[in-house]
Amino acid sequence: MSYGTIYTLPFRSRKEDVCLVEIQKEGYTGRVIELTGSGEAPFSVEIADDDFLYTPVRFSTAAIRVVGGDHLQSLYSTGYRQYRVIFKRAGSVTWCGFIKPELYTQDYSGTIFELEIECISAMSVLEYIEYKQKSEEGKGFVTLWELLTRCVSESRGSYSSVYLPHVYAGSESDYTAWRNVLQDMTISEQNFFDEDDKPMKLKEVLEELCRFLNWTCVDWKGDLYFVDVDHAGDYYKYTLDFSTYTTVRGFTISVQKVTFSGDNHTLDILGGYNKVTVKTSNYNIGDVFPEEEFNKLKRFGLESKIEKKNHVTLKRFYLPNTYKLYRYEKNNDVPLSDKDLNNYENNPNDVIGAMLIKRCEYNMVNGEPDITNYNWENLIQVRSYREKGFQINGAPILEFANPLPVAPYADGAISISLSVQVTMNTDLTIGYVKQSGWLDMRCSLSIGEDYFDGSDWVKDSSAYFDIEFLLKDYTGDSFVSNVNTKKLSMPYDGLEGRVIPLPEDRILTGAIKFCLYELTENYKHTNTGGKDEIHNTANDGYGYYIKDLKMNYKLRDDLSELSDNSDRTYENVINEDYINELDEIEFKISSYNNDGACYSKVMLGDNYLTDNLYSSIEQKLVRPEEHLIRRIINQYGYTKTKLTQVLIDDEVITPITIMTDKFQPNKRFMITGGTIDFAMNQFNCKMIENGRY
Repeated sequence: MSYGTIYTLPFRSRKEDVCLVEIQKEGYTGRVIELTGSGEAPFSVEIADDDFLYTPVRFSTAAIRVVGGDHLQSLYSTGYRQYRVIFKRAGSVTWCGFIKPELYTQDYSGTIFELEIECISAMSVLEYIEYKQKSEEGKGFVTLWELLTRCVSESRGSYSSVYLPHVYAGSESDYTAWRNVLQDMTISEQNFFDEDDKPMKLKEVLEELCRFLNWTCVDWKGDLYFVDVDHAGDYYKYTLDFSTYTTVRGFTISVQKVTFSGDNHTLDILGGYNKVTVKTSNYNIGDVFPEEEFNKLKRFGLESKIEKKNHVTLKRFYLPNTYKLYRYEKNNDVPLSDKDLNNYENNPNDVIGAMLIKRCEYNMVNGEPDITNYNWENLIQVRSYREKGFQINGAPILEFANPLPVAPYADGAISISLSVQVTMNTDLTIGYVKQSGWLDMRCSLSIGEDYFDGSDWVKDSSAYFDIEFLLKDYTGDSFVSNVNTKKLSMPYDGLEGRVIPLPEDRILTGAIKFCLYELTENYKHTNTGGKDEIHNTANDGYGYYIKDLKMNYKLRDDLSELSDNSDRTYENVINEDYINELDEIEFKISSYNNDGACYSKVMLGDNYLTDNLYSSIEQKLVRPEEHLIRRIINQYGYTKTKLTQVLIDDEVITPITIMTDKFQPNKRFMITGGTIDFAMNQFNCKMIENGRY
């Protein structure tokens, strides 16, 4: 929705610059009302001040001061972007933001009064905006570049330019070629949602991104800067839509050349630090493959009770939560809709396809059950067909209902284990004849665009593999487990069943998808006459039961010992008796260091980001967490000088300008905040000594 101007507040600065404050309302199309500004400071901006050079954001606030008899109560805002404020100096946008929502306290003692309206910068609005996944189809991977540009665009700020430091690259040659490494760095979107799927606010996303890159985001006089305090080189100067850029470089100027606008100057000495700790908050994926909790399921239809020769089979049917089960219409392979499933409420045992059941079997002795308590088995019942002439040969029967974790997967293996019980009885009661031979159950398993074909991971969406069951003197009243392919030489202690190692030479990224298909292949059983009969489950078997279906993902044993699924801590080594420690810094976006499968780990190209990020500051490959520690020790290994000086508000002063003072020889200062009074052309400037490399 567009904004229309509802109020203007014109004034001139001490230097006779034409200044104009525009207050715009979302969707407004009415007339414009001119306000009268306070004589002292009709519009001023305060840039957040922080003594720590590596703070991730320094956003500004603004104050509009109006004189008059109208309380302007209509400006009481309940929406964070209901009223937009644009400040122009000499026709150029110099500040943009919004009236602070749900804040209104004014003088009520006279007919003429001064009204002060508090505003927040456009970037500050990110505090109210939730992260949204890129695709409606589900969470995927997002580049760090997409995160940064989205935060800027979602602010709706009218920034003239966006400045980014040319600091990092995938290699030294990429740095020389000006390759944008942020476009090659990706992370799982799940990292920005908690365990209850509640999203982060975009401001927190931006803070975590800047913290990871050791940058500070600053909105400054109509521009947006991402500042690297240790970087003395080039910056990208992007247009607001990031379509084009030029290159610029900060320069050095003395406060004496800028000239002073007052005498309220102060000098502070800031203490140093010799101990720095960076903790990576590892967002582990947890259990990749959930299991169905039968005790929490909703019953479906009537109970089934079948009595044969004093043997009773009792079944209760349930609707799944974890699994997506496939059921089929009576005489074709068209999936049965949930609506049509209701037609089977009176006879759920006749449903073709998969159903969750609890089964209890017992014998009647002298007219009484031979059990005193129900011994329910949790099973998946699969009816292949109900009448001869149609079967669901090779059709899908089970998937996971909800998306599985979207993350990088490497250095591990996936296992699938289950047991089956086959029946050739039309009512799906069990038999007692001996069987031998084999059974196969087809499966498909993929991670992102990689599919397992039984021996390797390939880029073929039609790939599948089989799980085998060997029948040796097997009786129909028991279950047989799938063949265990785990070997002692496989470094995945604890896995069993069909073990599928992940590639050793690459990382698989994306969502895991799994599908179980109808049981097929041949087996034989001994009939009542003692002769062997060959059967095919697709033609003769009426159905089967699946028990104890389990899937697991496990990290390689040697890495499991290194990773206990906890947060990782980096710190510098101290050889001093006196320790002055900086507050612990937490990274929610981090590099990989044998941490297992985590949402919070960054990918660089097709591999994990480890200690392989090129930094022009140290001119070598670095790990971001350790890089920040060395930066801080270099900056704060000694006391620092902080200056507060009242200067002329000069356009040459920017967040990447290096300031000097002839009374502080051999010292360089970075702008770290202050207050700008545009009517007085005055900048109460706060600067901290920069001891960069």
